[in-house]
Amino acid sequence: MKKLIIFGLFFLSMLNLSAQNIDDMMEMINGGKLKEAKDAVDKYLSNPKKQNDPDGWYVKGKVYNALSKESTNTFVQSFSMKMEAFEAFQKNQSLDKKDVRMKLEEYIPYFDIYAELYNAGIKNYNDKDFEGAFTAFKKTNEVKDFILSKGYKNEQIPLVTFDTALIMNVAICAYNAKREADMYEFYQKIVDANIVGKEYKDVYQLMIENYYKNGDATAASNLLSKAKKLYPEESGWYDIELKQVELKDGKSGLLKKYEELISENPKNFVFHYNYAVELYNTLHGKDASNSGDTTISTKLISALQKAIELEEKGEVTATILMCNHLYNAASDRWNDAQSIKNTSPEQVKKKNALKSSSMKIMDQCISFGEQVVTFYEGISDRSTIQNANYKIILGYLIDFYSIKKDPKAAIYEKKNQAVNQL
Repeated sequence: MKKLIIFGLFFLSMLNLSAQNIDDMMEMINGGKLKEAKDAVDKYLSNPKKQNDPDGWYVKGKVYNALSKESTNTFVQSFSMKMEAFEAFQKNQSLDKKDVRMKLEEYIPYFDIYAELYNAGIKNYNDKDFEGAFTAFKKTNEVKDFILSKGYKNEQIPLVTFDTALIMNVAICAYNAKREADMYEFYQKIVDANIVGKEYKDVYQLMIENYYKNGDATAASNLLSKAKKLYPEESGWYDIELKQVELKDGKSGLLKKYEELISENPKNFVFHYNYAVELYNTLHGKDASNSGDTTISTKLISALQKAIELEEKGEVTATILMCNHLYNAASDRWNDAQSIKNTSPEQVKKKNALKSSSMKIMDQCISFGEQVVTFYEGISDRSTIQNANYKIILGYLIDFYSIKKDPKAAIYEKKNQAVNQL
């Protein structure tokens, strides 16, 4: 009986000692003796018998979180202590099924860690420590997700399930820290959540291009379809698609794709004009392989006529391209005619046919060219590019009116000289 009483008294004395140690450490914390408190709690938890004491882990969380805020810390030191504090608070809760300590504090330590990490991310970014900013923002998001998963709330620090700004911060910092894989991981969250807004358009473009780069055409196509629905007014999605078509199927595939797009969007100026540019380059570009192809020429003129019809008022881009094509086409025929020296009936007939065809195309070029001249002469303060285009068209008119021996050639020569004096 006496042995039992002695055992019982010893057991009670150990409980009191344990409680006293915890109270002492809390007093150290409250008194600002953080280093002493850290040494005490580290020693306390080093005892295998205290490993499952929830109060010990709670005290560790309090000490380490407080120490993490000292101004003498480097970011790495501060971050390390915050993470140990975060894990200690979680350990406390896992051991204390009633969750007494954290419940009494209304889980403020978690919100405090969240806010401190967010601020560290901002500071590191402003200091151009992008690796540190990435680490801080990424962990901020993880802490936020943990808090929300537990249903904890704080009126002073409202949290949202999907914090778009925070996700973007992580991705942007990952980019600057040259963490490409991490950047795409967080941009993926943006597109998966269907976030829309002009500031997020580039995210969709980057993700689509990354899918194509990695050979995942299906994912790229699916995201491209989504992007078109989220940003219906943005034509840039088609540029990405057309680029991939050209890489895969060459110029012929690209032209076919433009024809499909024009069929689906008959009033889209950009599609008509860009299709015309591609046709023009196949006829007159530096790598032209279809020079003189009348079928392509016919398609080009048709595309340009439609583009001119759809072009915004105050623009003559398509009209200038029409002039360029017609000038080249007429010049090619005229030069071919001049190259024929044989006087046989057949060759003379061919030469006259070429000259006649050239003259007709010259007339068309003159008609469009004079429209461009009239347009530019209505602008009092032409830009350098506008003046350059104006001079090109004046040159066309001078050449063709000279061939026709028309006095108008002199009129346009004077206009050209006036431009040269500007």
